[in-house]
Amino acid sequence: MLSCQNRIALLLIKHTKLMKNLPAIIIVTIIFTTLGASLYLINRSETHNEPETWSSFVYTNGYNSGRYKKVDDFNDYQSCRTFSLETSAKFDNAPWECGLRCRFDSSRQGFQCEKMQSD
Repeated sequence: MLSCQNRIALLLIKHTKLMKNLPAIIIVTIIFTTLGASLYLINRSETHNEPETWSSFVYTNGYNSGRYKKVDDFNDYQSCRTFSLETSAKFDNAPWECGLRCRFDSSRQGFQCEKMQSD
């Protein structure tokens, strides 16, 4: 059986080991907390607060011509699709697409959309 002095000595040794590891424990905790906060903020910034808007692209001279008729501000895909089909029929069933949240990208000199659909 351990004497009272031996117990105190063992507790001091354990406490000393913990104190030696304390800076490492603090650094690891800070790293994981920062990583978690970063992932949370990145995920939060990816959510869309703006309403869903669709744009119609009707390629009057085919996809490869680079010429198209574009109309914006459709509230849903179905209304964009209906408009695109009607316009396509006027141009000998020209190919068409509807794009979700399109914006002009000056570095690519064209429109970029989050999603393009034509079914």
